[in-house]
Amino acid sequence: MRKIALQLFTVREAAQKDFIGTLKHVAAMGYQGIEAGGSLGGLPVKELHNILDDLGMAFVGGHIGVSTIHSGLEAMLNDYAALGAHYIGTAYLPDEYRKDTAAWQRAGRLLEKAATMCIKHDLVFFHHNHNMEFVKMEDGRYGFDVLLDSTDSFLVKAELDVYWAQYAGVDPVTYLKHLGSRAPLVHIKDMTSDESRTFEIIGNGTLNFPAIFEAGDAAGVDWYIVEQDQCPKGELESARESYSNIVARGWLSK
Repeated sequence: MRKIALQLFTVREAAQKDFIGTLKHVAAMGYQGIEAGGSLGGLPVKELHNILDDLGMAFVGGHIGVSTIHSGLEAMLNDYAALGAHYIGTAYLPDEYRKDTAAWQRAGRLLEKAATMCIKHDLVFFHHNHNMEFVKMEDGRYGFDVLLDSTDSFLVKAELDVYWAQYAGVDPVTYLKHLGSRAPLVHIKDMTSDESRTFEIIGNGTLNFPAIFEAGDAAGVDWYIVEQDQCPKGELESARESYSNIVARGWLSK
């Protein structure tokens, strides 16, 4: 059975109002884990660990900013390790790290530094893409490829966001095959069929999820993580319907 988690950015407003209650709703929907998008609800690590245990959900990992790599990473790694996480990574790089090939290579050195710090905590470091990772550089490579080519494949992994790949005009199935075992995490979200190409509930849009899951399984994807940047039916209902569609279409089983 495939492991499906929810990125808490999807339910950020609900979580801000009632973090524990939101976790309970997410668990009741069927999600087996969560990925943090920033705040851990202000809860002590031990308390959050116990809550997730009681709900039967794993703490997959989460996203951090570049500023955390520069200051505060060790404390964050300690918290993540205590929560039983396996992954931590960046989801956005400032312009200074994306303007040309040299900038992407400089970003790679920064991420490799963070990844090295992760080793003693048994955490795997990754970078999550948006569409700007698929801008081509002077040598014809995507920025994402320059970043990954400039880092040790053991240390720095990819969390492929299939929506943003598609949005950039890159076939997510082909790119997932290109990444292979370097993509232990995949963000799944769907896209509307109209000109806006905006966010849609999984299964109600245009992305080819059977092919995405097949390619992901072949690559050894550990977690598929549902994320919706915008929720067409409200946060909790959109998360619930996305998971229900995954189950109804048989995408939960390998």
